[in-house]
Amino acid sequence: MSKFAIMKSKVFYGSWVVTGYMRVGVFLILLTLLAPISQAQPSVQSNQFDCSPNELSFGVNNAFVRAMTDGSADVSDQWLVYMPSMCGKNQDLLQQMIPFEIESIEQPNQIPGSFILNLESPADVRDELQSVDEVQRWSMMKPHSNQPRFVPNDPSFSSQWHLQNTGQGSGTVGEDANVTGAWDSVKGTGVLISVVDDGVDHQHNDLSPNYQDAIDWDYCGDDGNPSPTSNDGHGTSAAGVAAGIGNNNYGISGAAMDADLIGIRLIACSNTDQDEADAIGHRRDLVSVSSNSWGPSDSGKVVSGPEPLLQASLEDNMYQGRGGLGTIVTLAGGNGRNNDDNSNYDGYANSRFTIGVAAITDYGSQAWYSEDGANILVAAHSKGGSQGITTADIRGSGGYTSTDIYNNFGGTSSATPLVSGVIALMLEANPTLTYRDVQHVLVHSARTNDATDGDWVTNGGGHDVNHKYGHGAIDAGLAVHIARNWTNVDQEYNWTSGERDISQSIPDNTANGLSDTVTVDAGLLVESVEVRFDADHTFRGDLEITLTSPAGTESRLAEKHDDNNNNFNEWVFSSMLHWDESSDGVWTLEVNDRRNGETGTWNHWELVIHGADEVIDTDNDGLPDEDETSIHNTDPLNPDSDNDNLMDGYEIFNSSTSPIDSDTDDDMLNDGQEILIFLTNPLQEDTDNDGLSDGTEVLVTFSNPLLFDDDEDSDGWYWFQDCNDSNPNVKPLQSELLDGIDNNCENGIDEGFKDLDSDNDRLSDWAEFHVQNTDWNNPDTDGDGIDDGDEVQVFFSDPTYADPDDDSDGYYWFQDCDDNDSDRSPGLAEWLNGIDDDCDEDVDEDFLTTDADRDGLLDINEYLVHMTEWQDADTDDDGMNDGYELFVGTNPLFADLDNDGDGLRWFQDCDDNNSNISPYADELRNGIDDNCNGEIDEGLPVLNPQILIIQYSSPVSEVNRNIVITAYANSDTESILFEFDEPLQVEISTNQATVTATSPGIYRGEVCAVTNDVFDCESILVEYSPVEEKEVVPTIKSEPEERSTYVSQLGENIVAVVVLSIILLLVTIIGWKRPKSPVKWEQPVNYDTNVPAAPDLPVWSK
Repeated sequence: MSKFAIMKSKVFYGSWVVTGYMRVGVFLILLTLLAPISQAQPSVQSNQFDCSPNELSFGVNNAFVRAMTDGSADVSDQWLVYMPSMCGKNQDLLQQMIPFEIESIEQPNQIPGSFILNLESPADVRDELQSVDEVQRWSMMKPHSNQPRFVPNDPSFSSQWHLQNTGQGSGTVGEDANVTGAWDSVKGTGVLISVVDDGVDHQHNDLSPNYQDAIDWDYCGDDGNPSPTSNDGHGTSAAGVAAGIGNNNYGISGAAMDADLIGIRLIACSNTDQDEADAIGHRRDLVSVSSNSWGPSDSGKVVSGPEPLLQASLEDNMYQGRGGLGTIVTLAGGNGRNNDDNSNYDGYANSRFTIGVAAITDYGSQAWYSEDGANILVAAHSKGGSQGITTADIRGSGGYTSTDIYNNFGGTSSATPLVSGVIALMLEANPTLTYRDVQHVLVHSARTNDATDGDWVTNGGGHDVNHKYGHGAIDAGLAVHIARNWTNVDQEYNWTSGERDISQSIPDNTANGLSDTVTVDAGLLVESVEVRFDADHTFRGDLEITLTSPAGTESRLAEKHDDNNNNFNEWVFSSMLHWDESSDGVWTLEVNDRRNGETGTWNHWELVIHGADEVIDTDNDGLPDEDETSIHNTDPLNPDSDNDNLMDGYEIFNSSTSPIDSDTDDDMLNDGQEILIFLTNPLQEDTDNDGLSDGTEVLVTFSNPLLFDDDEDSDGWYWFQDCNDSNPNVKPLQSELLDGIDNNCENGIDEGFKDLDSDNDRLSDWAEFHVQNTDWNNPDTDGDGIDDGDEVQVFFSDPTYADPDDDSDGYYWFQDCDDNDSDRSPGLAEWLNGIDDDCDEDVDEDFLTTDADRDGLLDINEYLVHMTEWQDADTDDDGMNDGYELFVGTNPLFADLDNDGDGLRWFQDCDDNNSNISPYADELRNGIDDNCNGEIDEGLPVLNPQILIIQYSSPVSEVNRNIVITAYANSDTESILFEFDEPLQVEISTNQATVTATSPGIYRGEVCAVTNDVFDCESILVEYSPVEEKEVVPTIKSEPEERSTYVSQLGENIVAVVVLSIILLLVTIIGWKRPKSPVKWEQPVNYDTNVPAAPDLPVWSK
């Protein structure tokens, strides 16, 4: 049993002998650095294999052994073999050695000297491989079906309480990851997080800004686009928790709100050991944190872990990733607590190359699904209490919701990326942290949550540990603070007990089972512990396995649960609960069978301890005990030998002060006070070289021992004694003057002058100087004849400004309401003029009730409202006083006249320019309102127009000859209208129409008597005949006949009249119409409508 240092590459362990298929021991040597990108490449035919083999590490070798001894008979078309002797040899030689047909050969980069044999069809070739001496190790490659960690479906509130818990949803205030405590200084900038999951929606607004799409990968589709398919929202939500962009006025924020991000699509399909190795090792040269929220089944009946290639990739991440500092891999601790699953049954989460994460609620207690496990390093907040986690979701309807925000994410699937984000914050604060340093910082910064839980114990290193929570709840603020000031740990050492053979039956359900002890003297300060355990048992869930350290800390590696599967086959348990304990002493492994019926055999086990050299420092002061006694003469049992609040180690290595003299420089301040409180030099009595020792300045003068104390004005007083070190006239013991200065540096400024009144103006000297700015030796500073005291206390005027009487009316401006108008002053009588004449702040107040001109109007109203003369009863001199005019509605400012001399004024007369029109005139039929009652021609008899006589010059005539028709109407007729058929040519004059026709025919017409749209019409009928050719016969001139009367003509032509009447009746029946615009006969009466309008008096109306 021995201890080995780890320098640059993988960790190796002591060899052991394994029965069955295991044939070759494992030796401890250093591996060379492996290539950062782990992806299997087909070898080139007929070329030599280019590889430099190294001995297998503990983890890789154990993964091979587990595969070789699992008792399976499954078939596969891919087999991984470890044949280091083939390096430098030809492929044909390898094919000759293998006793079965090989289709192709690949060389995986993760394990130099290993080869993937591709068969034409699946087969079981275990025996064949066992028969080939050059095949030192082999493993069947089979598809894996990893599962995203279960997301509980409890109700939740949509707020990111895991980042800042204010009590929303009834959670405990402050129960969060304290991310806001880190965001003031770091946000994950420049740190790349890889989310290995079922894909990431990298077009999401909260993921796309810092997404590095040039280096992501889809190991399901074998392309560069790891976008998820519908219903695969797990990876997108995990990415949002870790690195969602914050402070962008959109959606959610991740823990590392400005970190870079890539998605690696792996678990959306079945995959192989090679796929997992490539995915977790993807771009380890660039990836700082690989976040993995997945693992084997949480049924409680599965014990499964990484196969050889993934084991090698995990080790490469630790020793080669991030330029040799290590790519940090986080893994979900599992959600199978309801199935009594334990995180130590998950070889992914219990690997010392990963950080196993448990989940706690918004109350700080264990989430109902989160698995216990000694392998858990820290716990982080997730769903399980009153609410879930709010994070990103696939855009549209392809995720958990139909939006791009999900309020109910949870499980260790959410806790793990939260830890990933916090680690990104730590790496921004200190990019030099190694993989182990990150674990140390998490251990030292973790907060003890759920403090009343009975599983909390303090381990031998002084850390509170718990199987539910590891070292406690993650605290981003404290982690960043510690990381920023962290000194990287020393190189790693590993100790192994070698394989310890037990080969005993385990007592069935007894109080005491089997136990074995190992005494360790490696001198290590423990970080992690691994137990390789092999037992045959027909119901492995019966077994309870507990590791106890020399300090008494117990790690429950396996507990009784309902797992009826067989055996623990070379299974590696791990524990993080012994962190910083001493490795030295007796370690005990106990194995108990806690159920009747099924039995088994404990075959063998191995204890492996990882850590750094342990230095014995009993008092933890940073000095080894040996150095304290032999070199420094300090007390190895007292961390502060001189009681100056500085640890001995700090005084030796940091402050260079004496660890056995509390006041190294004898300045009356002990070294701790100088360094921790006053920041002075503990090795120099007068740090600022001002002649005053640090102790004097701190304890006596109360000055700053870091600032040089000067006497700038050379008045004999230091600045901290002198109230003005730039004025030699200002100093203690100086006489006080009234000058606004504290001349004597005591009792304030100008003390003693508040009770003096040197000029007897009833103002103190202090008030005159500081308040009034007056001359405290002159009672009338402005020389205006008023004492300063009277101006301030009586007149409230400015005593520094002469108070004038500009209008010389005997009143100062502050007494006079208008000091520019001598007609206004307090001594004058008020006048009705709209001005405050007597300065009593009232205007025209003496005229509110007076009526000086007795016109029935108040003087104030005449002045302000009516604008009439308040001393003249008849302002417009029209014989009516102003009050009466307003009463009747006329304007008292304009004279009311009788222009037509009819005895009525204009406002009484409807036409004051016509004496024939007045309220007293008779109404005439003339279209005028003669009696001013608003009506025209009212009260007169109704008119009945009537045609009396129609006279023709001749009813029949030759064409082109005139027929004159004359109509006579009664006296009620206003006009006579004629209407004729076309094409008669008509000329109308008053009551006579002259008609002419150019063609023969009978023509009709109508004549009407009209009054006020009342018509009385008669028909007219004329006839035109052609011109007849006649022989001219001389005739004897006879006497003219007497013109017949209308009645005689009518009698002579009765037949013609009857015929014409019949014709007229027919014309009327068939619709003959009068012209629309007949010539109208007007009565010959002229009406004068030129009447002047009355004045516009609406303003005077009542």
